[in-house]
Amino acid sequence: MKYLAKFVNLEEDDKDIIVSFAIQDNEIDVRSLILHRMLFLEEMLDENEKGVIVSLEGENLENENTNTLSIIKINNNEINIISKYSKYMIDITKIDKKGKEDILSLLTKQNYDNRFIIENA
Repeated sequence: MKYLAKFVNLEEDDKDIIVSFAIQDNEIDVRSLILHRMLFLEEMLDENEKGVIVSLEGENLENENTNTLSIIKINNNEINIISKYSKYMIDITKIDKKGKEDILSLLTKQNYDNRFIIENA
């Protein structure tokens, strides 16, 4: 299923790096698809728990805390997110060029230790 991103929210501080897509949902208007890197916890986590956690609001994954990002593929109109236990296709046609550049920049920061693959077409 492809989700339409209405907008994206980007956050970065010394504790977290977050890319959050507000995606169209017919039942509740929007819900969040979040790519979250918790910098302040990384040193305390097991190796398989480190990285960017992928979560979709309202989706209950059994292993949500270890649903780490594996591959992200970006082009002008779409982002494909592949994590350990889920896959998402995001239509980003409503995001302007600057927003797309900012997304890529923050994803690159989230990937400071090369835990996932970024494919940018």
